[in-house]
Amino acid sequence: MRWKRGQCPRLVSETEAPGPTREIFRQVRESLGVSVVPSLYQAYAAFPEFLQIHWLAFRPALQLAPFFDLGCRVAAESYTRAHNYFEIRPLCRPKPAAPVSGELSLPQVLDYYQYLDPLLLLIAAAQLRAFEEPVGQPARSSHSQAARHPEFALAPRLVRDEHAGPGLQRSWNERKRVLELAFVADEHRALARWPDFYVEYWAALKQLLQSPVYADCQYRLGESALAMAGELPVRAETDVSQLLEAGLGDEQITSVMRINEAFVQALTGLVLDITFARIGCEAAERAETTPHKSPATQSQDAGSPVRVA
Repeated sequence: MRWKRGQCPRLVSETEAPGPTREIFRQVRESLGVSVVPSLYQAYAAFPEFLQIHWLAFRPALQLAPFFDLGCRVAAESYTRAHNYFEIRPLCRPKPAAPVSGELSLPQVLDYYQYLDPLLLLIAAAQLRAFEEPVGQPARSSHSQAARHPEFALAPRLVRDEHAGPGLQRSWNERKRVLELAFVADEHRALARWPDFYVEYWAALKQLLQSPVYADCQYRLGESALAMAGELPVRAETDVSQLLEAGLGDEQITSVMRINEAFVQALTGLVLDITFARIGCEAAERAETTPHKSPATQSQDAGSPVRVA
């Protein structure tokens, strides 16, 4: 499921959120170690009764180390699949520049999303299952280790539509058309801070997006996240009967379920997209450190994609 044009989920920002929701937002940021509330939770906040029930059930899992271990497994599977099944050319690397205060470098942006997106995929997948049945495992002593995870005091800067040049606009419009998307994801707006890199990245990625290989990797990544939901270090219950008791109507519950399903679909793709960018950057770094080849060898290699396997 994808959001068609005109069907974007409503996102509730911290500035417009009521007091109880702002407190949950603070706890979400603290639990994940980020400075900005992820879009998944901004979408949940459009249904505050649901957000309350969800966070009450899921917050305990985010306090424990095994939850973050599961996120690492999702990220590792994405890397392994992309590494083995995708052909990825070295991507141009932005020229080193003086650090800008309050702004992450490209490698730091990739670190940020390679850490966060697998966790969000795991949460959304677990919530998808929790609509129907309890997920996770009863708390036990082996799960009691407190969470230790990266802390990101800065969030990636995003390129807004009005600041995007013609090349970026063409790439974004093409991406929305190819994938029938309603909006440009934060991950792609963050990578667009380096427009030359992003345009080349998109040109390489779009050839893969419509292939059966990409679709299969995306599907299997989602299936793995759904399976890992059963390994949450706590038992989480948020079934329909609880939502009804909390005052949500049938139409609201249906909307929450559809939004959650769409986030699972979107996040499987975004995890792979960021992994693709990471491997392309790593391939470029290796190419820069490879001993100089003779002109004859270079001509043989010219235009050949790097098969990372």
